[in-house]
Amino acid sequence: MQTVVPAPRIDERAMGAGTTVRFILLLTLLVVSSGSMMQVVASRFYGGFGYGCLLAAGGDPNQGTNRAVSARIIAHYDAYRACVDRYEPAAPWWLPLLWPVLLVTVAVALFWCLPLWKARRGRVVPLEAIDHDGEIRRRLEDFAAAAGLARVPRTVVDPTAVTTDALVFGSNRRPIVCLHGGLLACMTTNPNGFRAAAMHEFAHIRNGDVTITYATIVVWRVFIALVLLPYVTWYLTAIPTSVRSPFWAGEAAFATRGMLLSVFMILLVYLARSDVLRSREIYADLAALRWGADLRSLTFTVSAPARGRLQQALGSFVELWRTHPRWALRRDAVTDPAALFGVQALPMFLTGAAAPLIDTQAADYLPSIAKGTWMVQVTALVVAGLVTGVAGIALWRAVAHAVLTGRRAPSGVRAGLWLGAGGAVGELVLNRIVVQRWLPDHPVVLALVLFAGVAFAWWTAQCAQLWVRAWPGRTIRPAMLLGLAAAWLVLFSWFAWWHSNGVLLASTGTVDLAGMRWILQDIYGPSPGDHPAMLSAIGAVWPLLTGLDQPLVLSAVMALWVVPLLAWTLRPTTSPPCWALGSLGEVSRREALDQALPLRRRVLLVALLGVLTCWATVAVVMGYMHTWQPPPGDRGGFYGLVYQAWVLVALVAAAAAAAVAASILASRYRLLVALITAEVVALGGLAGRFVLAGADGCFQPLNTMATRCHWLPNAAWILVQAITGYVLVLAAVAAFMAAATVSAVRKVRSRTQSTAPELYPGRPHGGLAMRRACTAVLCAAAVAVTLAAAEQQSSSGPDFSSKVQQVMGVDNVAVSAEIRTLQVKAWWAHGGWDLQKRYKTDAARLSASLKDAAQTRHGDIDPSIFGPLCAHMGQIARDAGRYFQAPDPEAQVLWQTFITQADEGGRNCQKSLDQENADLFLASMTELIKAGSALESVIARLPR
Repeated sequence: MQTVVPAPRIDERAMGAGTTVRFILLLTLLVVSSGSMMQVVASRFYGGFGYGCLLAAGGDPNQGTNRAVSARIIAHYDAYRACVDRYEPAAPWWLPLLWPVLLVTVAVALFWCLPLWKARRGRVVPLEAIDHDGEIRRRLEDFAAAAGLARVPRTVVDPTAVTTDALVFGSNRRPIVCLHGGLLACMTTNPNGFRAAAMHEFAHIRNGDVTITYATIVVWRVFIALVLLPYVTWYLTAIPTSVRSPFWAGEAAFATRGMLLSVFMILLVYLARSDVLRSREIYADLAALRWGADLRSLTFTVSAPARGRLQQALGSFVELWRTHPRWALRRDAVTDPAALFGVQALPMFLTGAAAPLIDTQAADYLPSIAKGTWMVQVTALVVAGLVTGVAGIALWRAVAHAVLTGRRAPSGVRAGLWLGAGGAVGELVLNRIVVQRWLPDHPVVLALVLFAGVAFAWWTAQCAQLWVRAWPGRTIRPAMLLGLAAAWLVLFSWFAWWHSNGVLLASTGTVDLAGMRWILQDIYGPSPGDHPAMLSAIGAVWPLLTGLDQPLVLSAVMALWVVPLLAWTLRPTTSPPCWALGSLGEVSRREALDQALPLRRRVLLVALLGVLTCWATVAVVMGYMHTWQPPPGDRGGFYGLVYQAWVLVALVAAAAAAAVAASILASRYRLLVALITAEVVALGGLAGRFVLAGADGCFQPLNTMATRCHWLPNAAWILVQAITGYVLVLAAVAAFMAAATVSAVRKVRSRTQSTAPELYPGRPHGGLAMRRACTAVLCAAAVAVTLAAAEQQSSSGPDFSSKVQQVMGVDNVAVSAEIRTLQVKAWWAHGGWDLQKRYKTDAARLSASLKDAAQTRHGDIDPSIFGPLCAHMGQIARDAGRYFQAPDPEAQVLWQTFITQADEGGRNCQKSLDQENADLFLASMTELIKAGSALESVIARLPR
């Protein structure tokens, strides 16, 4: 007869539960959203979010594309900012900060008042009023001692409650346990049940659940009263006016998302809070079980299992809204707490959705409080930390549980899909990548959000599996913190890049191909010979690479492969690690965990061949560039750009090929092996690039930039620095794609083949000292190259921003007659009328002064009178030059004539007074009069 060996039971305390971080994530979301949502309401009352300045700039709010609106703002950015500051000011800087402070203040007050209200006389009675002989108190003291509590918390009784339940409220420092009358009634008939119920509540106190649970409850209630209700009320009252507005076509999507945001916030917070509370209940059950409580004595009301998929789906949906888990789940968790270690879809989705909500809403109003991009970076850092704390800890727990119990470890891909899907949905609910449309101009860019979620979860799961198997210490927490710190850095770089570059890419898209070709030709000069394909390719790819060479991104890429590489330096053991034995509770496993480390002999051979391939492909590129080498004076510009582009393609292609080969050879940790291989090949390829570039001119077929043989390390270093960041980042992207492709193919083949052969991982190549030496060299090289690339990125380069603005500023979209009329009115109302009024006033004063000089001073010109007038009229011309262009081509010609003549007349007037030149003075007066006539023509052309 075969003996059935029970699966080991994992101590749920072996690793952090992560529920506290999830509570903090919810509280952060509520506090940040309070400031952002109320800023929207307040800004409307202060005149913000109007269309006047946009119309004055010639924009059309109904054009429907973010790029069409942005083009007008970019083309007249200085004038637009000045207009907004004067006519459409935002709410005061302190107002967005006031609401979170008010929210927290009221929540704190309610937090302290709520226990007093729930424990008031008339609703509950003190335990002493019922426990005349002190028997209940003595039992509670025994339970508290078993739970490790210093004393029995304050206890009250609800005599009207007939259920056999208990609850705890208040705070961790001052908890209040409320016993229901039905529970006291069965104390003698079911003493085990009484003990289990009481110790369950004591477990909540010992686990520190009370404060953060009720803090979330009160903050949520205050958020509904102080934020959601005013926000929704304002939106509902503004909708009738907005529908009648001529801009409703452009406002419909914006307003709808504003309402959806409130609904989404309600669903997100309630579902997330319910999910965390359900987990806390199971943790309290397990704690009570450790202290000797018999949970089987509780009255479990287990409903019949659902039949049919529809009933099961309905039951699962109803379960999402419960704050307490089903009795069946609590009963099963007592024997096998696997549910606490699983990676559930709902928490991942909610975490992914909360991340952009916090990031976007904080960035909306924090810069108005603290100017500068550093606050945006701090926001991204906090959001990345919260997401890592929730999703990362969940993945590490799931992997550790699977490894220790002999189950299949989760890959993290499914969890990453839910995490990325939540982030994509969160972006669509916000008005960040979409403003006047229902979908972004380039919805495919949202696939990057999905990819980021999958990449984060996949890497985290594989890194956790590697370190869980290899870590020999007494506790897994150091290895876990190392992996989570690296994951935090990766997410931090993602949020920072997405906020500055990804959002722009999704909302306005890239400059069209013709525009990018014009920019490249303007910066690097015309292409020597006929190379339209290369010019188009560079122009298409260039915007997608923007920001990838940032120091933060490069540091994250380094962490992706260096952290798993460090496991290669650990000494293999022949016995189970201490932390594993401690986590298995009473059941101990005799066999050691399989410590197959990522780098093997064949993988190292692939990396070496990849480096040699890099050198060969760079040599081929140099030989190709030699075939159409221009004269020495023309070897910069476009020729140098194409040269660097081909080298970049060669290095990334070789790293990608090596990553594919390494993924095929890897039996496990496929992603980690691909990353390490690709980055090692990239580093070796950059080293070869430096040598070949330094020796340029010494080998006749490979001459590209130099004309004679010299060792030029400085020039070679500049060339290598310029592409280092792009090579490292693109090599990491190629590694992810290679590992994903090979994994997908292997999965398909495993379904079609009954016995799929798996390569034996083998033993680590080389001795421990050799492995540590190689790891130290690679880590030092990674740090040095990352610092060098960061230095190159911070150095000055071509100014692309002004060129892009010139291209994006070209906007000839036709507008309706109604919008054109509104543009003309806005143009006059937001500065145009003020300019013409100032000029006419000064012109009248100038005419009166001339008349006075002719009548009373016999034509004598007093510089003290005419000097300030001429200077002021010239200043008006310069102010008009900084104002928006007239919203009509013909009127713009007249407006420009007025600016030119007024500016020239003012300058000549001042010059004539300084030189005492009467002829020049008369000529300047004529110019100022002509300027006034041109201004009158503008007024006639554009009636107010």
